[in-house]
Amino acid sequence: MKSAQDEALQKGKKRKEKNEHLTPTKNTNIAELDYAVYIMTKREKIVYTLLAAALLFAIGYVFYRSIIVSCLFALLAFKYPKIRAAQIALKRQKDLRMQFKDMLYSLSSAVGAGSSVEHGLAIALTDMKKQYSDPKTSIIQELELMVSRVNLGQNVEEVFNDFARRSHIEDVQTFANIFEVSKRTGGNLIRIIRQTTDVISEKTDVKNEIDTALAGRKMEQKVLTLMPIALVLFMSETTDGFMDPVFSTIGGRVVATVSLLFILSGYLWSKKITDIEV
Repeated sequence: MKSAQDEALQKGKKRKEKNEHLTPTKNTNIAELDYAVYIMTKREKIVYTLLAAALLFAIGYVFYRSIIVSCLFALLAFKYPKIRAAQIALKRQKDLRMQFKDMLYSLSSAVGAGSSVEHGLAIALTDMKKQYSDPKTSIIQELELMVSRVNLGQNVEEVFNDFARRSHIEDVQTFANIFEVSKRTGGNLIRIIRQTTDVISEKTDVKNEIDTALAGRKMEQKVLTLMPIALVLFMSETTDGFMDPVFSTIGGRVVATVSLLFILSGYLWSKKITDIEV
């Protein structure tokens, strides 16, 4: 079963060519931003590659005591920017999901007080600006885009559908689909928005509770991954010549390689266990 990070990485690869011209930093047009894909700047790629290369070189040297082997390990760092980009995209989607829940509360209150959905978006924008101090917060930029499009005459359901398409967040897509159907069939929008808001909020709260419960386990996972490496370093530095056969014989190199594979497989396995989707 694929983890959320693996799925995000595969989706990112599929969309990379389509979104190659987008760099979600200062100059990105929010109307074209795909939240499932994060395209790094050259500076970010260099920084993350160097950091990963330094770490991999250190791990290689701890287990092999060979500059050549350590350099070969460091070459794997060129793969890290893609992995890190997928992690950043997931983090951005997670933050947007929480912000969307807050926006729905505001929209539900505005519509319940008698405002139209179009006017409710403007009210939600004002509320979000008060709640989030950073004007570059994703939900603020999205609401500004929504209000602007609605003022230009675009249908509000089309605005929500576009946001859902670019966000790749299930809750947003669910809300957009329900809203579009209810708008076409003449359903009770106030009741539908409130019920949808409650369902999405409950789901988000459950996800947050799971994340909180797993936070300690994830920290333990990282510590357990680093402990064998730290133990090898400690023994090689404090025991006079005890670890030399590991670094100088073929059998020792085989044992070191197998140990690294066990550490890597344990890390990936534990990561899948703690990666729970709601």
